Amino acid sequence: MADMDNVIKCMARQLRDGDIAYTGLASVPAVLAVALARHWGVNTWFINVAEIYEPEDFIITPSSGDPYSLINGRGFVISLDAFDLARRGQLDVMFFSAAQVDRRGNMNLSVIGNYEKPRVRLPGGAAAAYLYRRARRIVMWLREHSRRTLVERVDFITAPGPTKQGPHLTICTPKAMLEFDHVSGELVLTGLFSGVNIDEVINNMAFKPRVREPLSMLEPVTDEELQFLGRLDPSGVRYL
Repeated sequence: MADMDNVIKCMARQLRDGDIAYTGLASVPAVLAVALARHWGVNTWFINVAEIYEPEDFIITPSSGDPYSLINGRGFVISLDAFDLARRGQLDVMFFSAAQVDRRGNMNLSVIGNYEKPRVRLPGGAAAAYLYRRARRIVMWLREHSRRTLVERVDFITAPGPTKQGPHLTICTPKAMLEFDHVSGELVLTGLFSGVNIDEVINNMAFKPRVREPLSMLEPVTDEELQFLGRLDPSGVRYL
């Protein structure tokens, strides 16, 4: 369970003062990352698929689209307006997860296996193909760091990876942090969690990334931060 909390903290560390951040469907870890960053005092503007703008507090429910989970918002920002912000280059951070992501940063939320006869048919990408290329920065979380999630080539491109012009892509996993390098056009390893070594990270990937030295040492969640996340998510939805 602590692994997911560490991932949430890694995501929260990517937020900056003044950011406009957007969270979509099935994005409880992303909502908690925004909440944790604000708990630290980061002045992040929060819009979301529930369309409640700048809530004062959160109570996590199984659906990140539940407007009753967001308390005392300032108003409403509908999804159409959020997409328009992205179109105009004014959406700073968009959060995603994926079933697969490859060395080029392509992500898959559609199928595992052949598209016509897949082994697994996934929920699909909703607006991923539109927003993945239009937000200034993409923060992605993976629930596992493994060869089946970090693949050489995705089975289906739900959304294509960044171009050499952008956006910036950061991926937080239970073991490490990877970032898209716009010069090589590939993901590079940039950070490790305490107690994890480089071999353990690379051996659990289906491709071998370059390593950007010096590697950042990612901070594990503290007891106080764990208590904060537990208050917002007493049922442990983030672990599901």
